[in-house]
Amino acid sequence: MTDSMTNPEIPWIRPELAQPSPYRWQEGIPDEVVARFDLNTLPLNPSWWPGIARTIAAQSVSSYPEADYAPLKRAIAGYLGIDPACVVPTAGGDEAILLTAWLALGRGDRAVVGRPTYQLHAASVRMAGAELDLVDPLPGPTLRLDLATIAEKAKEARLVWLCSPNNPTGEEIPADTIREIATNCPGLVCVDQAYLEFGGAADHLPLLAECPNLVFVRTFSKGWGMGALRAGYAVANPLIAGALDALRPPGSLSTGSALGAELACAHADTMRADTANYRAERERLAAGFQELGLELIGTAANFVCARTPWSGAELFEKLAARGLIVRTFGHEPLLADAFRACVAVPADNDKLLAALADLLGKPAPAACDPTVGASTFGRGALIERRTKETDIRLRTTLDGSGVATVATGVGFLDHMLTALGHHSLMDLDLSCTGDTHIDPHHTVEDCGIVLGQAIDAALGNRAGITRFGDASAPLDEALGRATVDFSGRGSSTVRIAFADTMIGELPTSLIPHLIDCIAINARATIHVEASGEDDHHIAEAAFKALARALREAWSIDPRRGAQVASTKGSL
Repeated sequence: MTDSMTNPEIPWIRPELAQPSPYRWQEGIPDEVVARFDLNTLPLNPSWWPGIARTIAAQSVSSYPEADYAPLKRAIAGYLGIDPACVVPTAGGDEAILLTAWLALGRGDRAVVGRPTYQLHAASVRMAGAELDLVDPLPGPTLRLDLATIAEKAKEARLVWLCSPNNPTGEEIPADTIREIATNCPGLVCVDQAYLEFGGAADHLPLLAECPNLVFVRTFSKGWGMGALRAGYAVANPLIAGALDALRPPGSLSTGSALGAELACAHADTMRADTANYRAERERLAAGFQELGLELIGTAANFVCARTPWSGAELFEKLAARGLIVRTFGHEPLLADAFRACVAVPADNDKLLAALADLLGKPAPAACDPTVGASTFGRGALIERRTKETDIRLRTTLDGSGVATVATGVGFLDHMLTALGHHSLMDLDLSCTGDTHIDPHHTVEDCGIVLGQAIDAALGNRAGITRFGDASAPLDEALGRATVDFSGRGSSTVRIAFADTMIGELPTSLIPHLIDCIAINARATIHVEASGEDDHHIAEAAFKALARALREAWSIDPRRGAQVASTKGSL
């Protein structure tokens, strides 16, 4: 093979796949800490995930999953109120899309796809070797689907793809239109409803009783907040469902993914409450875009799509330089000047609005009210830090349940940070790979830095917080006391009387340094003192007291509303 050989000249692959158009993730993301608005998933784990994760962790990994996925089928059917024979579990909604294309299409068949929409619909047609009939949108800036033309072309199609709400335009397809298209089509009509759980869109499953050629695609990646599991499903009449099930590769959905999705179905009420809060935050984000003069293309589910004065590539570069990553559409000329932002935690959404305001030379929209949606968003943050000495990833939620998973390679540091999370009721998921073969210094220091940064990011503009916290905690003969002020000025005073230089593999001299790194990066004033006879007890009492003081200081004061606890008006 020579360098001059182009894809169409490669003799070993099918011609229609010689120049593939793979799904395009956002490209050019800086290798540094960024806020992600491009993934179209939720920014935080659902509150019920830790319990499910522990159950998954206890499962055997030596065997394949059961091929019929009967428990998951029953759980999904119970959630939807349908017959389990209509459910086909899949590895994400994407596998359901591919299975549907393989079931419906062969060489010479035709499939209809409206533009713009999710890329995999068209890609699946090419994979099947079928003819792709793309239908351009109606004239106008909102890119509404030409549903009348799609309905007409359906008469000669073996497969019609529909997406409701459509990604990225947010358009919902009425039931009467789906019924007309399904009635016209001699093949299958697949309705991708990946975003249905966010509410606001109609559940079209009742149409199955009238239109037996319908297939619905759903996922646990969006409203359920479990994108990493890659769990989804198709819903169809039992004959089609059985045919799809037979095509699915054996064990394509892992044991952990199937079990996670099954157990999640018991938490549907919490999921609905969470997605309502995400919808409200989406509306706040959309209103901010409009206030800045951006033209909205669509809002739906957990995302907002808008046009800007720049090309998508130009906007991406401007925002990426500020640590903000949005989704652009280099593959779709219809969206050359557009971007999509999925809802992040409110503090990050405020950063995006402020950055856009600065680029446009306009005042930033008002920041979020920290009391709204706190049960869902939990004032969380995701921080990643990579240096030549450490590689750290930290996800934290201040208003959590105290679930802490810490792996730093330094045992006593893990123990103290776990205690900090547990007693502050902060959810903490921290992993660190550091140069501990030298000593623990860089690991301790950088863990303190990212934890402080995460607390600072989660607090946003600090409106509504109590600000001050003071707590004492005993551990047998030892007594610790901590006082915290989220003053906006980072400093620490640590008076801890250790008898020895080491606790396990952790030098006791690094404990004050850890607290100082947290204080400086959280922009907090922290005082800690502890004494006793056993160094382990002394350190643990100090961290328990610090945890309780932090929890008090960052708690929301309902009497303060959205005001800042400072006579200066800011912290």
